[in-house]
Amino acid sequence: MTKRRGGRAVRRSGGPRGRLSGPPDRLSALPPVGIIGPGRAGLGLALALKRAGVRVLGVHGRRPKPGPRGVTLTAGGAPPWLREAGVVILAVRDDALRPLVAELVEAGGLAGSQVVLHLSGALTHDVLEPLGAAGAALGSMHPLMTVSEEPGRAARHFKGACFALEGDLGAVATADAIARRLGGVPAFIAPEAKAAYHAGAVFASNYLLTCLATAEGLLEDAGMTRETARAALLPIARATVDNVGRQGPEAALTGPIARGDVETIRKHLRAMPPEVAALYEKLGRATIAIARRAGLDEGKAAAVGRALGVGIATVQREADGD
Repeated sequence: MTKRRGGRAVRRSGGPRGRLSGPPDRLSALPPVGIIGPGRAGLGLALALKRAGVRVLGVHGRRPKPGPRGVTLTAGGAPPWLREAGVVILAVRDDALRPLVAELVEAGGLAGSQVVLHLSGALTHDVLEPLGAAGAALGSMHPLMTVSEEPGRAARHFKGACFALEGDLGAVATADAIARRLGGVPAFIAPEAKAAYHAGAVFASNYLLTCLATAEGLLEDAGMTRETARAALLPIARATVDNVGRQGPEAALTGPIARGDVETIRKHLRAMPPEVAALYEKLGRATIAIARRAGLDEGKAAAVGRALGVGIATVQREADGD
């Protein structure tokens, strides 16, 4: 579906799925980029763009702060480069986007030749709508990568990362070129699918962290120091992720649920604090469905389900994907 904005056709849903195609020589035509938001994402992206040969005019914030070498930081009021930037990237928290957009509208300075992108994984380009009155192309570009490190290291992680894109066609084309210049893999996400997409990202990153922290605590309960526990868990965690990448979750699944080992599951539950046991049970129930797809027979799945507090009907429904 399309909507007219300022005489331009704007894509609202649907559109190309997966990677967007385009000639590699388009990468050489990227305009100057300015970034608002000197946090980890903004500074990491600025460094990555500079290393990729893109002209970065600066990173702008509310208050002065030190930044990495080679990146110009400014603060207060409107960015001094606002009119010069061909692409303006808003690298701020989700709850700061609407106030920032209002400030940019009040400041003026955007033109029809400019592209405005935000980096939110959950919000669509609609949050930028007030900036469209000047004719700027609006979109979102979310790098599917955790950025919790210092900017120099974070910049290297964009290579190979998926970049989820949506918005006006002109903005998506520019975001596609940026992602490719950084060595990323661009993928179009329909606006109505962004919440589900971002929830998937949370499972893959935030909740993975929660599981590792929980595992670390259990190894500490078993007598290890925190440092020893962390060092012990990282190799198995990395191997699991690698196996899923090579084989898929069904073939990569090991452990007591994959074997139908009810007695081991019961021992685990008795050894855990109640709040950890509740998490173990919840994750175990979801794992039964994977084990069934991997070939665990119905009888063993039912026994595992009973140990985890669910009946066979629930096990079968989850295995069938209902």
